[in-house]
Amino acid sequence: MHNRKLTKINKLTKNNNITKSTILTKYNKLTKKKIVTKIENEETLRPVWWPKGPPKKGFYRHYVFSKKELCTYFLYGIVFLGVVSKTFYDSFYAWIFLLPFLYFYLGQKAKELQKKRKTKLEDAFRETILSVASNLQAGFSVENSFLEAGKDIELLYGTESDMAFELRYLKQQLHTNQTLEMILLGLAERTQVEDIREFAFVFQIAKRTGGDLRQVIMNTANVIRDKGMVRQELETVLAEKKLEKTIMSFIPFCLIGYLSLTAKGYFSPLYHNGVGIGIMTGCFLLYLFACFLMKKILEIEI
Repeated sequence: MHNRKLTKINKLTKNNNITKSTILTKYNKLTKKKIVTKIENEETLRPVWWPKGPPKKGFYRHYVFSKKELCTYFLYGIVFLGVVSKTFYDSFYAWIFLLPFLYFYLGQKAKELQKKRKTKLEDAFRETILSVASNLQAGFSVENSFLEAGKDIELLYGTESDMAFELRYLKQQLHTNQTLEMILLGLAERTQVEDIREFAFVFQIAKRTGGDLRQVIMNTANVIRDKGMVRQELETVLAEKKLEKTIMSFIPFCLIGYLSLTAKGYFSPLYHNGVGIGIMTGCFLLYLFACFLMKKILEIEI
């Protein structure tokens, strides 16, 4: 049934006047419900940090911790909450009270790792397009250029990388008579990576309107390469600021710990009483807001 529907779309999209929105609408009707629903059923019925092995290839909506990662970040969270309870409250009961916040810590860490995963996928896709452009110059067809690019990606990023998996999946789909433009649109829909989505739309329109695919891919490769160079320069500039942010986040604990050791009893009026607990809670919330603000300032999207 699915193959018959795809055949109908291929016939419909031979019209040169087809629009980008029409392509996306037709594609969503066929694949979005099946792909996205499958992803949601497998990944969103449990917390994003629930251990069920390494993240499944081809699913990018949520990051799923491996057992090793879950144990590592769980211990980090336990230790951090212990330091907070000792520094701000000097109480074991405060550590127990703060344990539910461990769930939010793991969720935030999963978002950070998911963002890193998509960044790696975006970088690998940039290398893929550059490899495809080189293969086109060597005389390969568009489909064979992508197949040859898969070998280069496996050498650069390893056979277990997300992009290597996607190119192997692309090869399988081509062997089942799926069109390259539909495969690329499926990849764009699943990954939600801007570069992949834009390239898939441009490639689809150029293929259906009889455009020069080689020139389109070459131009796209140049744009993605320039964008990657800007991102690398930006990361180099921000590396120092990120290090300063990390150091600043530890300063409050170091100051309180130092004063507690050198001037015993200095913070005693702030512990084990209602007013002191309220003041220290306010300080802790202010610290969290400062960390959040520093993180947002350093998050620059290209």
